[in-house]
Amino acid sequence: MQADEPLKFSQLSQNHIKTLKDAFEMLDDDGDSRISERDLRTVFGSVGQKVTDEQLHEMLQVGSTQQPNEGIAFSEFLSLMSRTAGSFSEDSEIRDCLRTLTDDQDLRVPLDDLVVRLKEAGFQDPEGEFAGIFKDFSAVSQVSGRKTFKGTQFLNTISE
Repeated sequence: MQADEPLKFSQLSQNHIKTLKDAFEMLDDDGDSRISERDLRTVFGSVGQKVTDEQLHEMLQVGSTQQPNEGIAFSEFLSLMSRTAGSFSEDSEIRDCLRTLTDDQDLRVPLDDLVVRLKEAGFQDPEGEFAGIFKDFSAVSQVSGRKTFKGTQFLNTISE
């Protein structure tokens, strides 16, 4: 599949569906089983995609069987993400990328090195876009004193 070719719903693996379900539930702050335009902006930012207000409004109109300002349900979200998000990285691809940054078996990567590489990959503000992930999966290394991203722990969490 080409990198810019949209992902078809049938191409989503069970892991991708579970990951999207987890993301959906995390974004549904009020527990009403719907996510809003603001929530969608967060999702697209977390995968490195910038979207305009107009695009978000259009997505909600296309994705929702309800009024766009009411947000979208999980089934609508899943359908929307499968059409618009492109291909998702498999855990093995993420693991391979982290291995290029460290020889550590637990895939501990100096956080500042990871941020530099994410910027080189095209992310404008990785510190902001991945703030939650960096907060949850980083610690100060006892050896170097540098903040380190805990790659294996991150992969184990997203693979559960």
